[in-house]
Amino acid sequence: MDVKEAIVLFENVIQKHLQLKPEQTRCENEGEYIVKRGDNTEMYIDIWQPTEASQWQYYDRDKIAGVFQIVAPVCHYPAESNIPMFMEELAHLNFHLFTAKFIANSEQKVVSIQFKRVLEGLNETEIIEPLEAVGYYAENLKEYLKEKYHVEKL
Repeated sequence: MDVKEAIVLFENVIQKHLQLKPEQTRCENEGEYIVKRGDNTEMYIDIWQPTEASQWQYYDRDKIAGVFQIVAPVCHYPAESNIPMFMEELAHLNFHLFTAKFIANSEQKVVSIQFKRVLEGLNETEIIEPLEAVGYYAENLKEYLKEKYHVEKL
């Protein structure tokens, strides 16, 4: 599936399942969207075609795969003394999550929930289920992490 087809599919899915018109969620660049869950959780959706091969693409290195990604920022890192225990807990929580995972951006000191897959085979279920999962985990786990580690929610 190419990027244009994936964009049309994504926009149809959010309209059907979330009752959101694409123009309510589109960002400035094609294939970039923001979908809100509740009052305080934003999910950033990107649909793009990389132009260079990635060392992380584990198959068919001659055909660069398009990408569908959802990222929901959760919180900032905790106090320096709590980082080892915090990161260990994130790794443990990843074991339990379905269709999503915690990611840590050490440069910005931000923790997010992410879903990422190639565009090939993308379908309605592979869009709505990750949107629901990422939003659910981000919304609920930011409260848990704030209470336990006194982190600033995003």
